[in-house]
Amino acid sequence: MEQKKWFSPYDPNRRIGSVINVSATELIVNLSKAGSGEPSWSFGNRIAAGEVNEFVFIDIGETAILGRLVKVWIEGGERLSVDGLADKPSDNHPIGLVQLLVSLNPANGRNYKGIKQHPRLGSQIYSAHPNLVSILAEGKQDDAPEQIHLPLASLPHDDSVTVHVTPEKLFSRHCAILGATGGGKSYSMTNIIEQVINVGGKAIVIDPTGEYESLDCESYYVGNHVNSTTDNQLTFPHWQFTDSDIRAFLRPSAQSQTPKLEAAIESQKIVWQFWQQKNHGLDITTNHLLNKSGQAKSPYETALLSMNHFIQTAPWLFRNIADQIVNECVWPTGGTANNPNPTIWGGRADNDVGHCLNLIARIKAYANNPSLKWMIDPDEKLKTVPNLIDEFCSSGNKKNVLRLDLSEVPFEANSREILVNAIGRKLLSVARKGEISHQAPLLVFIDEAHQFLNKRIGEETNRFELDAFGNIAKEGRKYGLNAIIATQRPRDIPEDVLSQIGTLIVHRLTNQLDQEIVKKAVGAIDQRSASFLPVLGQGEALLLGVDFPFPMTVKMKKPVNVPTSKSASFSTSWRSASTGVTPMQNSEQCYEGNCTE
Repeated sequence: MEQKKWFSPYDPNRRIGSVINVSATELIVNLSKAGSGEPSWSFGNRIAAGEVNEFVFIDIGETAILGRLVKVWIEGGERLSVDGLADKPSDNHPIGLVQLLVSLNPANGRNYKGIKQHPRLGSQIYSAHPNLVSILAEGKQDDAPEQIHLPLASLPHDDSVTVHVTPEKLFSRHCAILGATGGGKSYSMTNIIEQVINVGGKAIVIDPTGEYESLDCESYYVGNHVNSTTDNQLTFPHWQFTDSDIRAFLRPSAQSQTPKLEAAIESQKIVWQFWQQKNHGLDITTNHLLNKSGQAKSPYETALLSMNHFIQTAPWLFRNIADQIVNECVWPTGGTANNPNPTIWGGRADNDVGHCLNLIARIKAYANNPSLKWMIDPDEKLKTVPNLIDEFCSSGNKKNVLRLDLSEVPFEANSREILVNAIGRKLLSVARKGEISHQAPLLVFIDEAHQFLNKRIGEETNRFELDAFGNIAKEGRKYGLNAIIATQRPRDIPEDVLSQIGTLIVHRLTNQLDQEIVKKAVGAIDQRSASFLPVLGQGEALLLGVDFPFPMTVKMKKPVNVPTSKSASFSTSWRSASTGVTPMQNSEQCYEGNCTE
């Protein structure tokens, strides 16, 4: 990392104007060098001298102010002076609008919160040297000597100046990477993960699409992926989901079907525990079903009581649930109308069976769906996601970064959303138990976060909130569990979750609703800073957050292992169809307008 030392921001060669109008948050300035049509140079460094998005220093004596030039114009009477057609261009008097960002000590660069002292009329304006801007953005004056600095980005118009950020500023209050498709969001995500790998950080990457296959880290696959083996294929057995997850998955009606489903699962847990034992008094069929019709209740109650301390985590067979529901449809009391016997169950209740027919059909369809095999009665020889998380987070584990590939998990029955929510809940549970801490922090990266946050599953009377990652955003920080979310739809992220995000890396956003969400969530961004969001170039981003003194436009570093492109190659495909030539696999990757094979 290059060593950048502070020097005086007041270089006479970089003077570009003076203040003529002062308000609480903005200045109007004369720009004496902005009307020439050309930038100037000083010691090989380009001086923009009046370009929009240029940083400037305002000299007000013992204090300086860093500002951003957001608008440049000339009065109507001088509009032809910049035409350039005359042999000798006329003199003109350009005017600029400067947004006030932060006060600082010009001797050492240490910044203050807010504007300590406003400029006076006639205060001099200097084009900010890019090295000084990066020092201010990094805030190194307040960093501890032993802190790590990640080379995250460079200045948009000067690749030689690298912006370094400490992990504490980037991750400690959670981080969000936002941007429309094609803005460079995936590259930024990959770049940050690679930085974590390089410095030995610990992280789990939730990869819903397989886009981060190229990462140099250990990968595991949920489902039957083309790259999966018995060593890296994962399952998440249905009995390791919570009761609410199963209800969200099967969508039973609240009044008639939910009680029968819960009773069937409970019965199957008892069957799993007792079917090989003798003298239990239960009527267990050869098909591993528990028969209740006409049977005594006391053996069932005794068995249930003996499992009380582990009933929530006991295994059960999903494929038997449909038939077990039928066995649950019995009258609550046996005997006859004239001589009821409450100690035994009655006969079959056909009306209850009729109410459960659509649930039974749904369960059988899922049980026979090969795409859901990772969840429904999976191979017991394969490693499970919860066990992998426990192993990865244990104090003796030396693994660095883990990628969970969910590309083969289907969207049907909301199984993907339920799975990711269960992963988030498991991570928070591990953190609460102390396996994740401030001394052993864990980062969890989640791409396409809009698919999994702010989700509600079910009908009006039977709705389930998928709130695990919302809870991580709200309380994970105190356990050392921090989230980095990436999405192209900020408007689909709950506002209370986004408000917990301390650092934002915002790529190009063209949707007005997305821009408004970002402005509401972070107080540091205002209308002037947000105005740059629709015009950011590919790879450029607005870096801002509570630990950064001001919003800053940067160009994110290109990752070493570029993410896998998912864009279709229409021209290649259609041309091959018309010529009969089979196209080769397209591995072209593009970033910042440059394409490489």
